[in-house]
Amino acid sequence: MAWHFTCRHTYESTLCAELQRLGLAAGALQTVAPGLVKADILQEALPDNVMYWDPVYALQVLPQTQLIHGASVKQIAVAAIAAVEHQLSDITQSWLLHVLVPGQFKGMPKPPMARRALLIAQALADELKSRKRRLFKMMNAENPRFLLQIVLLETEDAVVAFSPVLRFPPAMTWPSVLPAGLADVADDLAAPASSFRKLKEAMCCIAISPNPLDLTVDLGASPGGWTHVLRTHGARVTAVDRADLSPTLMRDDAVTLVSGDAFAYAPAEQVAWLVSDIIAFPERVPELLRRWCSNRWMRHFVVQMKFKGEPDWLQLQLALSTARDHGYFARAKHFFNDKNEVTIMGTLLPTVS
Repeated sequence: MAWHFTCRHTYESTLCAELQRLGLAAGALQTVAPGLVKADILQEALPDNVMYWDPVYALQVLPQTQLIHGASVKQIAVAAIAAVEHQLSDITQSWLLHVLVPGQFKGMPKPPMARRALLIAQALADELKSRKRRLFKMMNAENPRFLLQIVLLETEDAVVAFSPVLRFPPAMTWPSVLPAGLADVADDLAAPASSFRKLKEAMCCIAISPNPLDLTVDLGASPGGWTHVLRTHGARVTAVDRADLSPTLMRDDAVTLVSGDAFAYAPAEQVAWLVSDIIAFPERVPELLRRWCSNRWMRHFVVQMKFKGEPDWLQLQLALSTARDHGYFARAKHFFNDKNEVTIMGTLLPTVS
């Protein structure tokens, strides 16, 4: 049985190494396209918790895929429906359709076969509308509970997967409800640094963003790429760094610059968001999260862990367990705009009385 995972192109080997850490044999893993890794898992050896695997370096998962073939757009659409018809027929809740092409995994704005993918999606919708109208009415509704994914490998060959969407606090999902797990981050010429893209991706993944007038803290803020993102949502920002922010942010009355050591900063009251893009050794991140999470100084956080060479899995797991042990749901992802780093995201869980 094949599973497929997407990742940022050039990190396929890192994803394969992570899947081996989860128990898969090296021989069961194959990069079948840029940014697309196939994992062969024997049905009888399928781990009980495999649906809950959430690899850091995987942007998307396609569980239990089936290979389909069709000479025409309609034939592929019909083949896709036939492959998962027994699963589709049982659902009573909304579901989502993604038709993907490998070029998307490389971030290509106009990847090959993109138009064919759109036509397949339309043909599939038309087929359901005429034959299975109940399923058509539940398609592409808000808060989908199921996801149908089709990846065109070649013009006439594709893999298809249908799976439930697991939901994590506050509104994160796995598989991702974003196509291929990729956030559509628009250019922002006003941002003082391209790093703004990383925080935008994280907010798309966590599926929430700051509210106007929220109190937020940006550690290691200079020159202000992440502070800029917080301000676009109307949040008030305490930016902590030894260096100044961009002139525009320095003039912003809703931004307060605290000059000093970001690791030593403590807020006067609980803030809505902590964000941190500090350049530091990985072991500093669990220290930072232990201090902030143990004091419940923030409700949500987005913190980067940066590596030299291979990922430091020990420190990454320590950071996640530190947040979880103090009452936060925590998750880590290597996003499309991440390089040799990963983004750790978390939210404070409600206290059970």
